[in-house]
Amino acid sequence: MADDKAVFAQFHRIEPNVRPSGTGGQLDEALQARIADPLFLLARQRQLAEFHGEDGGSPVGCSLTTAAATVDRFRPGDAGPSVPYPPGVPVEYLAEAGRGPDPEDRELPLRTAARAGLRFLHQLAALPIGVQNSVTDQALAKFPLLDSASPGEPAGDPAGRALGTVLLAHAPHGGKLARGLATGWHPTGLSPAHLTAFNQAATVWKSWFAAEHAPPTDSSWVRDRLEHHFAVEAALGNQRITLTAPEYPGGGAEGYHFDIDAVATAFTTPGASSRTVLPTRATYPGMPAERWWEFEDTTVNLPSIEAGVADLARLLLVEFANVYGNDHWVVPLELEIGRVHGITDLTVVDTFGDPLTLQAAGDEHWSLFRLGVAGSHRPGPALLPLLPRAAGRIEGPPVEEVLFVRDEMANLAWAIERTVHSATGKPRPRADETPDLTPPGPSDVPGALTYQLESSVPYHWIPLVPVPLRPGSAAIRFRRGRMTLPTAQGTVRTQARGRLLEPEAPRVYFRDEEIPRAGVTAGRVPVTVRGHDGLHYRWIGRRSRAGQGEAASGLAFDAVLPAKETTP
Repeated sequence: MADDKAVFAQFHRIEPNVRPSGTGGQLDEALQARIADPLFLLARQRQLAEFHGEDGGSPVGCSLTTAAATVDRFRPGDAGPSVPYPPGVPVEYLAEAGRGPDPEDRELPLRTAARAGLRFLHQLAALPIGVQNSVTDQALAKFPLLDSASPGEPAGDPAGRALGTVLLAHAPHGGKLARGLATGWHPTGLSPAHLTAFNQAATVWKSWFAAEHAPPTDSSWVRDRLEHHFAVEAALGNQRITLTAPEYPGGGAEGYHFDIDAVATAFTTPGASSRTVLPTRATYPGMPAERWWEFEDTTVNLPSIEAGVADLARLLLVEFANVYGNDHWVVPLELEIGRVHGITDLTVVDTFGDPLTLQAAGDEHWSLFRLGVAGSHRPGPALLPLLPRAAGRIEGPPVEEVLFVRDEMANLAWAIERTVHSATGKPRPRADETPDLTPPGPSDVPGALTYQLESSVPYHWIPLVPVPLRPGSAAIRFRRGRMTLPTAQGTVRTQARGRLLEPEAPRVYFRDEEIPRAGVTAGRVPVTVRGHDGLHYRWIGRRSRAGQGEAASGLAFDAVLPAKETTP
């Protein structure tokens, strides 16, 4: 028994022998991963036609020819004339900073308008003091900062009216002054020499105002769609191609925002250039390791990606990442901004010295990173638009925000003006200007009922009434309306104040499909960017994004209020 215990005590750990005798204790033999029958593996490779594969070599050289067409025209909106595209100007600036339906002076805050007007007065320094005072008095009287007809300083904007009252006697309104000078206004009582000096000063000031405040083009905002529509054009040989952005919500123009309208049969231009580059292997986080004994990192766990049977895109991603991850190569290529580029010829030389001419991938039903043909689901030609983009974007809080919601109980939609642009240049909440609404209450007569024709809604809720899209049509669209609300002094009608609802327009419509049950939030945001030319561009851009669901206004008609309770 003692001998048995001694034998069992020797086997306290069992492990394989990876250091066989005769190898000096090295791991060379264990790491060779020898197989018993290599001929069998060769036979299986021949049986599966792996010896006839076309991917046995790796690319070592690449020669390609590119052609480019310069973007030279910009077209705001769905139709209308196009304008020359200014070189280097960000496309977002042209798309979002266009001239709206209101006059330019309506878009300027009072502080900005006063600064522009004060600059005009300083521009008159060449005139005698007496003449300067005369011109100043006439400009202040003709182009005042405040007047009773201007919507920029409503009664609910006390801060804006106070600012305008302070600045009223010091500077004319710059926007109104620019429109007056454009229509031929000039002060009276000036001698020919003084009038010549005034015209010279006015010309210098108008050039400055146009560069600083004048919109670059007409507006591309489509009101009933709550989005931007615009297009850019480029000369392609003796033809022209048009890239259209049919649903641009604002914020940043990417390649997927564009569809191509007209395409050429062959992308060839006189400016085609050829070059030879070295391809490099594409890598990504979580890429399977190529070496036999190399362990992958834990950055991405591809086997843990869950996908259903119908999730084709995710299954393809996992398949390509695991099986063909090391088959992707990148060809570095420097291209010029402001042009539409295309590859006319691509030839790859592999490690065996065989050249292979590649064609663009994709067909009528399947393609990636391709422009779509406008009005269809077909992919367009393999073109890459590189438009000037805004760099270093800085956006402030919205100066105006409108929430479009559905109200199924009232059979209406509402445009809730949360904030509007104050005359001071800052956002102003519209809820602060709500008048003292006094809906009728129970009758003072004991036991008497009170009839209520219509209940009240918040003052900044603008009704959107469904009307037929066209006479006799079952389809509808929404028309901006008004409501009459009771107050202590009588009645008051709801009034839109912001630029998004365009209070000056007699009729404003919105498409039924553009206001879903989830709602839409539209706003105007101040933006400052730096272009590729190093210049700063400032504007107030319009944005649209998803809303916050339905809303209930509590609007009811023909209600009978209960009788007033009396206490014994």
